[in-house]
Amino acid sequence: MALWGATAVGIFVGYRPPKRHTRLDHLSVWQKIGHLDLTGMGLLTTGLTLLLVGLNLGGGLYAWTNVRVLATLILGILVLISFALYEWKGTKTGIIHHELFRTNEYAKTFAICVALIFIEAILLFSYIIFYPVVISNLFTEDPFLLAARAQPFWIACGLSTMVYGTVSTKLRSIRLPMLFGFLIFTGGIVGLSTVEPNDSTNAVVFAGLAGLGFGAPLVLVISGVQLSTPHHFIATATAITTSARAVGATTFTAIFSAALTTRLDKYIPNYIAKAAVGAGLPQASVPALISALTSHNATATAAVSGVSPAILAASGAAVKQAFADGLRVVYIIAAPFGVVACILCFFFDDLSPVMNYRVDAPVEDLRTKRHH
Repeated sequence: MALWGATAVGIFVGYRPPKRHTRLDHLSVWQKIGHLDLTGMGLLTTGLTLLLVGLNLGGGLYAWTNVRVLATLILGILVLISFALYEWKGTKTGIIHHELFRTNEYAKTFAICVALIFIEAILLFSYIIFYPVVISNLFTEDPFLLAARAQPFWIACGLSTMVYGTVSTKLRSIRLPMLFGFLIFTGGIVGLSTVEPNDSTNAVVFAGLAGLGFGAPLVLVISGVQLSTPHHFIATATAITTSARAVGATTFTAIFSAALTTRLDKYIPNYIAKAAVGAGLPQASVPALISALTSHNATATAAVSGVSPAILAASGAAVKQAFADGLRVVYIIAAPFGVVACILCFFFDDLSPVMNYRVDAPVEDLRTKRHH
């Protein structure tokens, strides 16, 4: 939190770019608001909201076949289709400006970069949201150790960004560094899908491996977008890219959560029942033990008829295994998108002609010294 605060203060105090002028400078605030794509914004916001609500309701509060879930999912999808059709046929200067694709010689690279940032969000949020769940349920609940086990990802990411940036500059290409980064990132995600309750070290190593790969899309995707976009559309293109990242993160976090909930609701009772009965618990006591363990009620657990330390140990191990097998689905869903990202990297345009030191939107006034 302190770092975020310091960053905000630094931007507020230190970021003083020169004022830029546009053809809309003479308009009032309300007239400028009228030039926004309000219809597109409304359709996108409404569609995403309905879709995410449906994804969060399904498998949790309601069954996937419940009318509340189906209604919100179907309506959300229909509104998003309407958004796509509107941006395609209803306007040429909306959220997705047509000139980004029609008059731009690097339009293919721009489109690929938007797809890659969407995929990056899928892979990243499978780690950010669910790696702590893996650690807390399989290895430790100590907050300090939880934070410490997450650091290899961020340390590897921070160090690797400098390497990817330097290599990309030397090669005057983002293709190979991006491919290499996504390949490593995907490898780390695949590794996390194999973690078992006794694989404490493996979990940390795979987290570091994922972070090592994440450094590439972190610095190169936005670079690719701004290199492949006409200078007067840099802000629009960057906004589309970051929005695609947000959409990917929110949508797939809901998908991951729904898939995980569905698996755990099935696995935990089945695994506990099998382990407890195998350790000698009477069949009649199984429902009470499942209820006590899933509610984390130590008093109720100890009061279950026929329970013993051996049964509790077996049941505890079963719960961990259920979480390991349930959480695996998150990374199984995410990993194929990493493979798609690797394939997309082969289709980048040659950006070497625009990889120069020209600054289209400087953040400070640059003046040359005159020598007499």
